[in-house]
Amino acid sequence: YGVKCSEMIRKPLGIENWADVSSANLIVGVRHPVEWFQSNYNYRVMLHHKDKSTSNIPSPHKLTDHHNCWHGVSTIAAQFDKYLQQLGKTPLDRDELSNLLDTLPTPDVRINHNPLKVFIYTIEQLEDTNTTRRTHFERDLQHFMGLTSPFDDFSSQAKSNVNKVTYPEYIDICQPEFDSLRKSLVKEGKKSSEWIVNQFVMAEDVVVSDVEYFREKLRAWGEDPCSVVREK
Repeated sequence: YGVKCSEMIRKPLGIENWADVSSANLIVGVRHPVEWFQSNYNYRVMLHHKDKSTSNIPSPHKLTDHHNCWHGVSTIAAQFDKYLQQLGKTPLDRDELSNLLDTLPTPDVRINHNPLKVFIYTIEQLEDTNTTRRTHFERDLQHFMGLTSPFDDFSSQAKSNVNKVTYPEYIDICQPEFDSLRKSLVKEGKKSSEWIVNQFVMAEDVVVSDVEYFREKLRAWGEDPCSVVREK
């Protein structure tokens, strides 16, 4: 059995309670903060319309601190290192702890030293066109989960939460009007990726499939993915 909850990593008390389950482990997926922000913002827009909510949809430009977070969407929420640090898998120096407390509201900070093993991956590993590497990833995840049967080819699976309907509030974050937003996400994304690849993945309780490929993809967080698209 398992529980899928994209917000769990941001709820330290939930992680603490989950750690009480003796057989539990944690699987964490990450992606480029710019792509994460657009995907989650548009997903929340879709739910807003699907639920026929009468509340206002905030401008993405306003979602830039923990006081302005819309259903888990903000530039602060895209700083994945701040939440991984609270898993207690790596020691934090004074500067890291100070930065953590300055970034998140104090009630939301709860460092849990727990026995949970953590399998971390990046979304590119699910969609990898290199069959050998993707198959290796699928085997590593199967082993981590203690499954006896292999996974089906991840790259051939239909994506969930993909909506063919578009809404006027959907954003294309590569548009010039979002340049400053992307700049902020890339700046913090670079910091997050450096901490994850240099410290988090080195922790004893953390498992990564093909660490070099993983590091390669995370180092791209310091680059604007929209610039890459334009160059193509």
